[in-house]
Amino acid sequence: MLMISLCALNNNSDQDSFEQIYENNKDLLFRYAYSILKDISSAEDAVQDAFLALAKNFEKTYEMNCNQIRSYMIIIVRNMSFKIYNKHRREVSTEDIYLDDEDTFDMQSDAENRELQKKLVTLIKELDPKYGDIIMLKYYCNMKEKDIALSLDISLENVKVRLYRAKKLLKEKLKEEGYK
Repeated sequence: MLMISLCALNNNSDQDSFEQIYENNKDLLFRYAYSILKDISSAEDAVQDAFLALAKNFEKTYEMNCNQIRSYMIIIVRNMSFKIYNKHRREVSTEDIYLDDEDTFDMQSDAENRELQKKLVTLIKELDPKYGDIIMLKYYCNMKEKDIALSLDISLENVKVRLYRAKKLLKEKLKEEGYK
C-alpha cells in the first residue's frame, strides 16, 4: 500500500515526508477506521484509500504542520470508513444467520448492543463534524483530550466544550429514538 502511494509522488523529498506521515499516523488511523467498521480488512481498505487520497493531493499539505495533517487524515479516514460502512450496511452477515442454539440468550443482548452501536454511529455521522470528530477521537480512538486538541489544532478547553455538547446532543437524539 505504501509503495503504490509513493508512486504518486513527484520527488524523493515528498516520498520521505509521505513515509514519515504514514509511519506516524497509520496505527491511529487504522484504530479509528476499525472503530467505525469493526472489520480489519475494511479498516485497512479505508486507511489505504485515505493515504492514496493524501498522495494525490500531497502538494496541498506543504504548509500544514503535523497536527493539521493528522486532523486532515482523520477526516479523510472517517469519510472513507463511513463510505465503506454504508456500502456494507445493507449486506446480511451469514454469521448472524447461522448461530448455535446455545448462543440464543447472548445473541439477544449482542443484537441489542449491535443495534445501539449502529444507532450511535448513525447519530454521530449526523452530528456537525466538529462534534462528531471529537466523539470519535475520544471514545473510538481512545485519544486523550490534550492529544485531540493538538491533533485538531484547537484549545483543550474547546475540546472539553465540544465533547460536552456532543454528548448532550447524542443523549437527546437517543431519547428521541426511544433509548434511555
